[in-house]
Amino acid sequence: MKTLTMRRRTLLRGLIGASAVGVGLPLFEAMLDAHGEALAGGDPLPLRFGVWFWGNGSQPSAWAPAVQGAAWEATGLLTGLGPVKDRVNIISGGVLPVLGVNNPHVEGAVGILAAGNPLLHDSFSGQSNDWDFLTVPNPSVDQIAADHLAGSAPFRSLTLAVTPVHTADAGSSNAPGTAISYISHPAPYVFNPPIMDPSELFAALFGGGLPTGEITSASQARANVLDAVLADATALRTRLGNNDRTRLDLHLEGIYELQNRLTTIAMGGESCMLPIDPGNPTSERMRAKAFADLVAMAFACDLTRVVSLEFSSPASHVDYPDIGLTGAGLGTSFHEYEHQNGYNENVLVGLRYFVELYGEFVAAIGALPEAGGTLLDRSCVLGTSDVAGGWDHAMNDYPILVAGGAGGALKSPGVHVSLAGDNAVRGPLTCLKAVGVPIDALGTDQFATSNPVAEILV
Repeated sequence: MKTLTMRRRTLLRGLIGASAVGVGLPLFEAMLDAHGEALAGGDPLPLRFGVWFWGNGSQPSAWAPAVQGAAWEATGLLTGLGPVKDRVNIISGGVLPVLGVNNPHVEGAVGILAAGNPLLHDSFSGQSNDWDFLTVPNPSVDQIAADHLAGSAPFRSLTLAVTPVHTADAGSSNAPGTAISYISHPAPYVFNPPIMDPSELFAALFGGGLPTGEITSASQARANVLDAVLADATALRTRLGNNDRTRLDLHLEGIYELQNRLTTIAMGGESCMLPIDPGNPTSERMRAKAFADLVAMAFACDLTRVVSLEFSSPASHVDYPDIGLTGAGLGTSFHEYEHQNGYNENVLVGLRYFVELYGEFVAAIGALPEAGGTLLDRSCVLGTSDVAGGWDHAMNDYPILVAGGAGGALKSPGVHVSLAGDNAVRGPLTCLKAVGVPIDALGTDQFATSNPVAEILV
């Protein structure tokens, strides 16, 4: 029998009423070459790059493990990485060489993500709130990655945010600065506005052609889409090998589970009256989890290869009610409370929370299979913040987490390595090199480095 070959972007197709719908397929053997290492047309399997960012830092000299190498332990502020410990590299001891002349939260965010000194707009005339006038001098690392990785993916990159971003101070609402609020920049004073509602992302990625309106249950919502493509799926199944048949069955079940999880989070259970739109959970943790699942599915369907997720913005002044850190309990925002109290137990709860959510994002990408492994095997996910220490704006021992395999370029199991006071920008450069971005160096001025962290590269 002639071996079936398929294009990567093959869809199962059907109709709901007069509207055409399509459901993407997982990566089948029929889409690969004879060695299972590239697409049948000769193109390599895609690599993916992600940034997971949180505001207000960590605790310098206390966040990283005591042991270097693969024997590091997910304890202390890294406890939340336990489930994904083998897939994460820890880079400690890096110093971000900011000049210290502008707002430190902006200098840090711009330094670690755009590897340069922030630009100060000509309209600034000495106001105390210089952060409202600052922007990046270079594209951010996610946009550098997108220039190389985007390929034919429908979305060049995704930009997401979970909590409200820092806004301009009163009297400067029209100020041109962008770096205090946003982390994804293709150019100075140009930012990628984040999607903050998982239902909006769901609609953008998977909602084309789907009908709107109320339905009676989550199971009916799933049936509307999957029943529409059932005939196409059945016909395709007869042409696939045994392994691809299993992948198809698991893929369809994965769509069931994803839609069920999102609608349950949004509306409180399958018994509620549900729209096809997944909704926008009020819980920050569940909103972050919904985004993580959607990003994983977007990667799986090759809808995008680059994502930037801003859990909280530079200098964020939000609360974290999911872990009991609210203005009512602290008397102020988490940011200001941290400044006033240092690293007490309330602050440590928050710092552990940020890392735990990063771990959940990594786990979601690692939960979906691809070509004998998982999506995480061909991804690099950078986790970092706007300062090393939120209490005193320290820039030493900068928090840098690097997860994934990047197609075999990153070590697995992950290791802990100290930069011993060297330039923290080596971390982002390592991620870009791992996913094949053809650059020899990253950064401008004192941030420039051509030295990736060799200890985490294969």
